[in-house]
Amino acid sequence: MLKKFIFTTAILIPSVAVVKPMALAENPEHLLQLQRGNECRHCDLTGADLTGIDLQGADLIGASLRNAVLDEANLVRANLTAADLQSASLVGANLFSTNLSYANLSSANLYNAILVSADVTGTDFTEANLVGVTGLETQPPPRTEEHEEWIFENGELRRKTQ
Repeated sequence: MLKKFIFTTAILIPSVAVVKPMALAENPEHLLQLQRGNECRHCDLTGADLTGIDLQGADLIGASLRNAVLDEANLVRANLTAADLQSASLVGANLFSTNLSYANLSSANLYNAILVSADVTGTDFTEANLVGVTGLETQPPPRTEEHEEWIFENGELRRKTQ
């Protein structure tokens, strides 16, 4: 009997460890709406962990994604017009041809993100990490040994002062 219990436990434990928990957001109903229809205008997805999610062509006009984690997310041709992405993490995210017009990306981490052909008209990049970003007209220089930080603020790129 003990051998059967140990064998059953050994099979069940690895399968339970593989299950990814559902993303958390300020408003779980809005998260379900996004997952079901790839559309969530003016939704509250504050703090949602959307790591690696496929939101290609998603309609997120005016959505709140403050502090959300969108690392490695596919946002190709998504509409994030006037979205609030303040302090969001978009490390390695693909934002090719994404509409980010008038979005708030202040203090966002866009390290190695792809912004080729993205519409950034009126977008706020104040204090955003743009190291390694491709597709913006103004690119930060490569980091030096001192690990200098660069920010895009008021339409220009400058070295961050301590």
